[in-house]
Amino acid sequence: MPAAMLRSSPLLTDGRALLDAERLLHAGVADRRASFELAFTAMPPHTGFLVVAGVEAALDALALTDARLDAGAVFAAREACGLSDALVERLAGAPISVDIDAMPDGTIAFPGTPVVAVEGPFIEALLVGALLVPALRRGTAAATRAARLHIAADGGAVVDGSSARVPFAEEALALARAAHVGGAAATTSALAATALGIPFRGEAGIELGELAPPPSPLEGSWPWYADRMVDLGGREEEALLLEARRVGTTAGGWIATGLAEPEGAPPAVRYELVALEEAGAWALRQGTSDRGDVIAGRKMVARYYDEAGRAACDVIHLAHERMLAPRSLGAARLAPLARAVMRGGHALEAPEPPSAGRERSIAARQLLPHAVAHLRAPARYPVQLSPALIALREPDPPSSLR
Repeated sequence: MPAAMLRSSPLLTDGRALLDAERLLHAGVADRRASFELAFTAMPPHTGFLVVAGVEAALDALALTDARLDAGAVFAAREACGLSDALVERLAGAPISVDIDAMPDGTIAFPGTPVVAVEGPFIEALLVGALLVPALRRGTAAATRAARLHIAADGGAVVDGSSARVPFAEEALALARAAHVGGAAATTSALAATALGIPFRGEAGIELGELAPPPSPLEGSWPWYADRMVDLGGREEEALLLEARRVGTTAGGWIATGLAEPEGAPPAVRYELVALEEAGAWALRQGTSDRGDVIAGRKMVARYYDEAGRAACDVIHLAHERMLAPRSLGAARLAPLARAVMRGGHALEAPEPPSAGRERSIAARQLLPHAVAHLRAPARYPVQLSPALIALREPDPPSSLR
């Protein structure tokens, strides 16, 4: 029963985060308003962009809490982790009164840019981060790999064959959503097809030998051959797909079964404190311990587009700073990348279907400079700091993050 309680309370599953919450409480800062940002800090080798995914899955998990920490789950966590009575009293039944701004699933992002911003009582913002980090790390890794397979397929259908192999429903649905957001056209998971509305595609794989019915008269003919599904095998799927296309292999769909498996270094992600309430005003912070590699201040990101509509650069601004005029960067227009998704612990919008994220990611990818989307030795997309952020980083103010 205690384990079941914790499974239904996603903010209480990370014991180290709970111990960090103890330290905040003992330091007397647990209820000060804090601002955290989640950003990717590095991409896998030969990767020119990331496809954000995991935001909707994390919001779904937060929705299960009904914007409140379950008292029974808090007591169960106390028994497991030795939490203090003071922390239990602070958390049991407490509302999750955080505000979240996030880039929606399917947004193209780059290292150093804030993908999610969380504001609220220090202790709650900390616990929310323990949910967001793994959700976005895994989701973005899977979506980015699916996007690369979509590029490699060059118009061919990529089919998520990975989520059907995940034994636990919530993880399977999160993976299927991320794969579809990245570009997978369909899934072999009956669960994902039913729950998320992702198109189902699959073929029977059992070999019956002499028990098999007579072969179809179409078997071996061109229409049958062209529509068959090819399983990429789960390892080095991108390279295998490129080689299959090089030698002229034709398929009705390429089944990716390794989207949940690590292949090289996953995207590195960091969730850091960037501002803390002091005497009723925001004080800039570089992490909880003033790390020199953390950019302080509450921020927002805008993407600038040229006259042809192609993405030209991203600029990170302070939250209340006037955004740079597009003309000052030789661009035609700009668009903020994040939007408000939660206020006071309550979602602002109905859940978004995975198909919306897929449409967003494919459309945004087509607007990137062509060389940024190369599968080998991609060009670097420019990400810049605004003048106000550069001034904060003096005396050594870098003008670009990459």
